[in-house]
Amino acid sequence: MPHQRYNAECVDTKVLTEHIHFRNGRVALNRLMKSPMSEKIYNWEDPHETKRGVPNAGLVNLYEKWGFGGFGIIFTGNLAIDPKHPYEAGQGIVSKENDSPVMRDWYAKMARAMKANHALAIAQLNHPGAWAFTEYTDGSGKKHIISDGADDILNAPMSVVKSELIDRVVYAAKLLSNCGFDGIEIASAFGNLFCQFLGNNNKRTDEYGGATLVTRTKFHIDMLNAIRREVPAAGGFLVGLKLNSADFQNNFTNDEVYRFCEILDEAGYDFVELTGGQMEQCVQEAQQRASTIARENYFLQFIETVAKALRKTVVYITGGWQTASGMVNAVKLNITQGVGFARAAANEPDLPRKLLSGVAHATLDNKFSPADYFTSKHAAHFQIKTMAGRSINDVVRPTDGLPDFTDEKEAKHFAEKAAEYMKFVAADGKPDTFAEVIKYTPIHS
Repeated sequence: MPHQRYNAECVDTKVLTEHIHFRNGRVALNRLMKSPMSEKIYNWEDPHETKRGVPNAGLVNLYEKWGFGGFGIIFTGNLAIDPKHPYEAGQGIVSKENDSPVMRDWYAKMARAMKANHALAIAQLNHPGAWAFTEYTDGSGKKHIISDGADDILNAPMSVVKSELIDRVVYAAKLLSNCGFDGIEIASAFGNLFCQFLGNNNKRTDEYGGATLVTRTKFHIDMLNAIRREVPAAGGFLVGLKLNSADFQNNFTNDEVYRFCEILDEAGYDFVELTGGQMEQCVQEAQQRASTIARENYFLQFIETVAKALRKTVVYITGGWQTASGMVNAVKLNITQGVGFARAAANEPDLPRKLLSGVAHATLDNKFSPADYFTSKHAAHFQIKTMAGRSINDVVRPTDGLPDFTDEKEAKHFAEKAAEYMKFVAADGKPDTFAEVIKYTPIHS
């Protein structure tokens, strides 16, 4: 039985094939982006700071498939900049503590795999702040201590010394540039440490705190300037931000969102990735142009405000894309310049090739409940690990070996196993402290 896709009309996708030009001269070959998505397959079996979070052959296998998938730009998942404060067990780490010729060689191999078909390779950097965990369990069930939990970042994250945080970002950016990456994205979303500088809960008494928009934004400007001193824009290295609309909903007025984006644009950020809503619904409502509807949909209001404020900074939107017609209309309505896929890219690493060639007009319709976030998350992790298991030279199609979750029986079977797995990781501690991916045997492969 063939994979099932969302119902969609056939449309001309020529607008999606257009190049995206960044202010520093770099060019993405089309408008489609493989968005940041947790891989959970970096080395975490060796708990030492010098070895933890280093890439491996599986990451190269994985990014080869996305590299040949037809994306214009490809992002890594979260890369921690501080080994003592990780966001998720199994994630990558880029820091002075684990820097070595071996680590750099693996990141260089990853970058080459991402750029195999001329996509731009972007690394996402993150610091979770108080969300960081202090111990984790490896794949064999052994627990490892990361820190004693007594430091300021965990207990009072907004008291962190700004030079320490900026220095780590700059170190990672320079290292990744030397490894062949085309840029970085700083994850300033979902309440992490970078995001906390922007919110009303920022009670710092120095130049980065207070009630004014200018002071709460200053950290992001100084961070960009510090990066540019070491990795100049003239060299073509991109620097962008990831933002989530929910972080702004109770912290910024609409006018403040507009002014904040103007500041980012003036400062020189190359791109912004937005997330936080279902894009198919937003595009339909934008087409109706009914003000009463627009006021009810905060995400639509947010992304339209951002799009108007950013003049030189490129906008990508990730989340909820299903149909080629929705993507095409969003670009034509000037809502976004680029379209980002996360879990759809785990289902189908060559999705852009199919969309741009007219072979497909929608993403795959997985039969998980839309409200069941964790089941689809673990499904993506399983798909990622499956793709990492073999080189692209050893498969006929990039999707070979991936389970078909558009089959109701397969999806139901996985959901049952995922429920058992979530009970297991919950008993172990926080869900993201287990450095392994769900084990699953597909009904059909």
